[in-house]
Amino acid sequence: MSTDAAKTLSLAEGSNIANVADLQVALANLLEADDAQVVEVDCSAVRSIDCAVLQCLLVNLRAAAARGKALRCVRPSEDFTRIAAYVGLEGALVNT
Repeated sequence: MSTDAAKTLSLAEGSNIANVADLQVALANLLEADDAQVVEVDCSAVRSIDCAVLQCLLVNLRAAAARGKALRCVRPSEDFTRIAAYVGLEGALVNT
């Protein structure tokens, strides 16, 4: 974590619908925290990811912006980038 009010959450190697509810809760909690202006989602370990997780990230990206905060997908693995591009979300998620 950096000292500029950023909080970090790491995605698992296999991120899918089975763990999307936990991801949503974790992201919501981080975005609601007064001391977090930036939430970074470390995507470096991702080898497989499904649309439910990508949708969760996108929804929270928009929720963060609505709160005047930022959600960034950082250190995307090649697999994360490839899959996000395949579903048309590379620009929204990888370049945040």
